[in-house]
Amino acid sequence: MSQAAFRADALRGYRLFESTDLDETRELISGVMQPHALVPSGTGRGRSHMDFVKLGGLGLGTIAFGDAMRVNVQSVDGYYLLMFCVAGNAEVHTMGRSMQVNRDQGVLCAPGQAFDALLSPGCEQFVLRIDPVALTTHAGLAVQDFAALVPVGGSHLRGWMQQLQLVASSSELLASARSNPRVATHLEGLLIDLFATGHVGNAIESGFASKRSLVSPGFVKRAEAFIEANCREPLELLDIAKAVGVSARTLRDGFQQFRGVSPMQYVRQLRLERARDALRAAPLDVRVAEIALDCGFAHLGRFAMVYKAMFGESPSETLRGR
Repeated sequence: MSQAAFRADALRGYRLFESTDLDETRELISGVMQPHALVPSGTGRGRSHMDFVKLGGLGLGTIAFGDAMRVNVQSVDGYYLLMFCVAGNAEVHTMGRSMQVNRDQGVLCAPGQAFDALLSPGCEQFVLRIDPVALTTHAGLAVQDFAALVPVGGSHLRGWMQQLQLVASSSELLASARSNPRVATHLEGLLIDLFATGHVGNAIESGFASKRSLVSPGFVKRAEAFIEANCREPLELLDIAKAVGVSARTLRDGFQQFRGVSPMQYVRQLRLERARDALRAAPLDVRVAEIALDCGFAHLGRFAMVYKAMFGESPSETLRGR
């Protein structure tokens, strides 16, 4: 069932522009986001607008073109870009996939990623810019840890969506965050932590298990074997790609297509499964930290966060219930 309409009333007080000139619209949006091409699918005479406000390492805004529009971006400019629709809908093509975007389903593009979006007449997008440094600082996650499709209307992200709704609809809260850097940092961290906990856990749970047995290219199978043999060691995307003899992009696209997750999500999932098995079989005197380290998790706090998002209980609860 579709969730209630997302309200962005407070963002209306941070309107950057309104325009009926397509070239002016393109130039003004590019100044905040990234260079892009706009190709009207209708008359091209709609009234465009953009609302946008910065909160630390986050940027929140809405964009509408007043008419059906194709938006082509060659490369997201150094940040994560999350989009879903406040009104209308869109079809987004990225990483070889076509995804439907609406109020229940969004799309997340990583830095450097290209995308092409066809927006319906009357579509208004909610856009969230996430600084990669802020993401790493608050959640300890990197480019490869997130799936492109984001079920913003799903139960895993309900807490995040409620908090985002509060920020976007409260003029007083936005004003306080704008005038007090500590409030802005607190909201930034809360939104990032809620998103990371909900989306990473959901992406791992839904993608990994459902596509694990599908027929796949040899390099994907070789990568799986390499990961299984080395998942206790520090692994990066380039390490895995080099081991199987393909580029990082080919490896990433192959895993997304045939496994439904990125290579690094696959690594994390395998480590989580091994940690859960170890916790269930552990002797009475073992510590959670020992098992986490033995399974390749160097940061206990992040391990506990993703473990609970995946299995619905903390590592210590699993240990106590063995």
